[in-house]
Amino acid sequence: MTLPRWMRTEGVRAALVVAALVPSGACERPGENDAAPRAGQPGQTCRVVRSAIALPPDVAESSGAAFDPRAEGVFWTHGDSGADPVIFAFGADGQPAARVVVAGARNRDWEDLAIGPCGGGGDCVYLADIGNNLGRQRDAVLYRVPLPALTDSATAPAEEFRARFPGEALDAEALFVTTDGGVFLINKGQHDEIELWRWPTPLEAGPVDLVRIRTLAPEPGHPGDAVTSAGASQDGRWVAVRTYTRLLLYRTADLLGSGQPAFSMDLAPLAEPQGEGVAMRSDGTVLLTSESGGHGLAAQAAWLQCPLP
Repeated sequence: MTLPRWMRTEGVRAALVVAALVPSGACERPGENDAAPRAGQPGQTCRVVRSAIALPPDVAESSGAAFDPRAEGVFWTHGDSGADPVIFAFGADGQPAARVVVAGARNRDWEDLAIGPCGGGGDCVYLADIGNNLGRQRDAVLYRVPLPALTDSATAPAEEFRARFPGEALDAEALFVTTDGGVFLINKGQHDEIELWRWPTPLEAGPVDLVRIRTLAPEPGHPGDAVTSAGASQDGRWVAVRTYTRLLLYRTADLLGSGQPAFSMDLAPLAEPQGEGVAMRSDGTVLLTSESGGHGLAAQAAWLQCPLP
């Protein structure tokens, strides 16, 4: 299994955004087949626990992921643009655990999901219909539903919220929700700066203006640098941000302030067809999901274990 051609070429240009996102001396976290850590860096690694776990054809494009807080190892995911408005749950072995229709929602271009607090208590699923590859979609759409049981066939009716990027509409694929109910997006950055945005809360129908928090990196020098997903740990301390080819772990306070990522890992050795989703647990477990990449391949899941301070 090989990476798309654009992920295997032009490596010099790819270093531009990595240098901006990862400070000098930051800990590089290699995968299980990587070389030893670089000289002068700590010897810790993110261990690859499982990789190349094929997902069923129903989710050939696993664009976002989130861990279920009630069931060890279970995660939720969804299809990409034009797929049915459905969320799927899988076990750590990739076996199906649930298929649930999101009532009242439309999947124009779902790019990420998160599980976080509801406005009135309990856990909710947040679905980000925020893809805008062609630059034609003015509004970003957020759906919120109570976290369904694994035995449910449909959710309660979805709440719908709309927001806009000030000025030019941006393409985005990354959503995370913090333990205090904060909702954040990171735009993809293929043709723009990579920036962190806050969705005003409490959520309202809108459209409202998204609030720019900070710039994370300049325009990527290579498509593999584009941000495709994000996910907060359930204890609220960490946020995982992924690109097609790299995993970055931020302390939440650093990401929302002016800090840099604490860890970085090159994901190329995993040979994902097209790296897309990420989810993170409080113990440093990281889930990565991928799309088929248009190569007739199944979407995949991989599990990492990253030691956290």
